[in-house]
Amino acid sequence: MNNVMSRLSRLGSAKRLISLLTGLALVSALVLSACSDDDQQQQSVAQPQAAQQSEQADQPQAAEQPQQQDQSQPQAQAQPQEEPEAEQEAEQPDQADQPQQAAQTQQQQTQQAQPAEEAMDEEKATIVFSDLNWTSSEIQVRAVAFIVEHGYGYPTELIAGDTTSLFQGLINGDTRVTMEIWPGQQPWIDELEDPSIIEFLGDSLDTNWEGWVIPQYVKDANPGLVSVSDLPEYMELFVTADSRGKARFIDCVPGWACEQANGNKVIAYGLEDVLELVKPGSGAALFEDLESTYARGEAWLGYMWGPTKPTATLDLYRLEEPEWSEECWNGDQGCAYPDSEVRIAVHHTLLEDAPDVVEFLRAWDFSAVVQVESEIWLADNNATPDDAAIWYLSNNPDVWGAYVPDDVAERVLAALAEES
Repeated sequence: MNNVMSRLSRLGSAKRLISLLTGLALVSALVLSACSDDDQQQQSVAQPQAAQQSEQADQPQAAEQPQQQDQSQPQAQAQPQEEPEAEQEAEQPDQADQPQQAAQTQQQQTQQAQPAEEAMDEEKATIVFSDLNWTSSEIQVRAVAFIVEHGYGYPTELIAGDTTSLFQGLINGDTRVTMEIWPGQQPWIDELEDPSIIEFLGDSLDTNWEGWVIPQYVKDANPGLVSVSDLPEYMELFVTADSRGKARFIDCVPGWACEQANGNKVIAYGLEDVLELVKPGSGAALFEDLESTYARGEAWLGYMWGPTKPTATLDLYRLEEPEWSEECWNGDQGCAYPDSEVRIAVHHTLLEDAPDVVEFLRAWDFSAVVQVESEIWLADNNATPDDAAIWYLSNNPDVWGAYVPDDVAERVLAALAEES
């Protein structure tokens, strides 16, 4: 029985082997058949191409036309895809242009919004002003510089100093504009080797005066005190603890032209043993000394000029002096100060560099009314000259506006609005 089963098992294995071999043979036959078909297809394709190339060699002109047609076909096929985009752009040009137009509009608005002076600053040189150390000059030079910078578009700079130093600065071209040249400086101008270095543009203040003054109540109490020649007789009225037994005389501020003139007058009048000259540190200090002494009702003697806040608010008496003459003034100066035509002077280069500013300065006038009002406002409000200049410009647009073109005035008013 076991022998029979063994034979059957071997017989089954043989059958399975035969079946496997038969399947492999069928697969091989299919692969060979497929390869044969590919070869035939390649040969069938190659034969027409060879024939076509042969025809093209025989007829070159005829061959170029199909190539042109073949090249045009891709373009023709691409056009249907591109044309809808072109049509869409044609139908909606605004959407395509809107970002660029918006950017251009925004840029234009930004350019229009920029102050005119910012654009002009890049092209125009800085104009340097002499910042003289007394109230009327300090206020008006700041007012003028504000107009020049914000209205005309020139950068500005102020250099502080006294009459002597800033007069030399103007000659050297270190400053370009001095708003107050007083008669005491005329001898300096006459002595210039080249007077054309300085150009006068007109007056900045109303006709002013300079002189030696006392309070009116001192004059009323001493009727005989009329002129400078009477001072030796009344010297005791003005003696103080620090005046070394002489009459205390408050002199001009050091560095001002009147300092030299007063010294010459003392000598010319023979008052060296009568007057003790006290130098105030500034114009404001000079005003304060007079005003505080006046408030106490005490005697005061010294130099003063007008119109100023003290001369507008205090009752003062000017001591008489010999009448002014050019011969006297150019000599020992033993005579009265001349009537003061306070003039605007510029370095000659400004005429070419800033003709519009020169035209404005020729028209400028810091009249006594607005000058004194501005000085009083400064003192009453314990303000600075910068504050007073803004106050003057803000409260007198009709005054200074008459000296400038309308567009300049508009830009200045806009700048003032930002200051408030």
